[in-house]
Amino acid sequence: MTGGALSSIDGDVYETPSPALVARIVDSHGLDMACERWFWIGERTLSSLAQKGRAQAGRVSPPRTGGRSMSCSEAEAAVAIETGYALGSAKRGTRAAGISVGAQGLYSRRGLTPPTISSEERGVATSLGARARRGDVEAISAWEARLTFERAVGSVIRAALALVAAQPATGRYVLPPVDAVLAAALRDEDPAAVAAVFPDLAALEPEPEPAEPEPPVTVTPPIPETYPMPRMRRMPTDDVIRAERAQGKTAARMAYDWEVSVQTVYAHWRRLDAAAALAAQVEAVAPEPVPAPRPEPIFRPAAPVQPPGRLTVGDLAIAVDLAQRAQITPGEAVEFIRADVDQARARPAALEPELAGFTAPRMSPALASWFQALADGRDLPELEMADFHV
Repeated sequence: MTGGALSSIDGDVYETPSPALVARIVDSHGLDMACERWFWIGERTLSSLAQKGRAQAGRVSPPRTGGRSMSCSEAEAAVAIETGYALGSAKRGTRAAGISVGAQGLYSRRGLTPPTISSEERGVATSLGARARRGDVEAISAWEARLTFERAVGSVIRAALALVAAQPATGRYVLPPVDAVLAAALRDEDPAAVAAVFPDLAALEPEPEPAEPEPPVTVTPPIPETYPMPRMRRMPTDDVIRAERAQGKTAARMAYDWEVSVQTVYAHWRRLDAAAALAAQVEAVAPEPVPAPRPEPIFRPAAPVQPPGRLTVGDLAIAVDLAQRAQITPGEAVEFIRADVDQARARPAALEPELAGFTAPRMSPALASWFQALADGRDLPELEMADFHV
């Protein structure tokens, strides 16, 4: 008869026999008789129950005559079992010991029941592992811390079991007593892992001598914001990861070199690939820079240059004002202004302040035409007295 574990319906209908009873029937009447009596249980499950019953009775299981032997040593099995009880999980115990053995067979051969975590803790661990596989950096750090603590507890168990000369053939392994010898052996281990396995070991540590009282000092108020120390990262920088990946290194080789799991390497690869894809999308979407148009040159007309000996309208206006003020004839005023202009052109070019008191005079169009004809050397038109009063 072949088969595996109980189905959900059989487990609810039938009662599972005790391991001691199954071991007694198998040893006295054979496995076929036990399979016929407990027909709803598979042969493999009955063999595990018989092995567990023999171990509970203090009888060592007979050596196997065929098949594959256990893939770990007795020392590794001891570390896995005791670490599993310390951490409350058989899976974490085998992982801390660095072996891949089925927990049911490992514990049954010594008549023990594998420890299992609660459904709440299993949900937290499953969620944390899923987030780490998706590349969540915070989840990866938390998962690495979890694995590091498991390995530290396994190291404490291994060092403690080395202090016990002989171990029983069945049941739990014997740990050494809590004394100074154990404290010396675990001096270099992780304090948190030591406290998880031997909580009473801290009482043996000598208390530090009281320090001499220091003079009172001014107490600085505490800083409201605190920043936790960054956790030591086993993985190298992103540039190193990209370089070694470009060289063709596999994830398994990187995990061996950096003492991390292969899943952690894959998580960092996925994170770097996602960042590179996002940068490529941003670069493809970004518009090309449009060059700014060159400013067109502004052409300003040059100021007209007055020919030598010719007066401007402004000069003629000043001559009219001078003739009215000084009670001289317009011809004398024009000659005076022309001499002044010639003298100013003979001097070096320099900015001089305007003549104080001379404003732009108002004159009639007939008077302006008269002055313009005088300046051009043409015949002078006739003027009336009313042309002088504007």
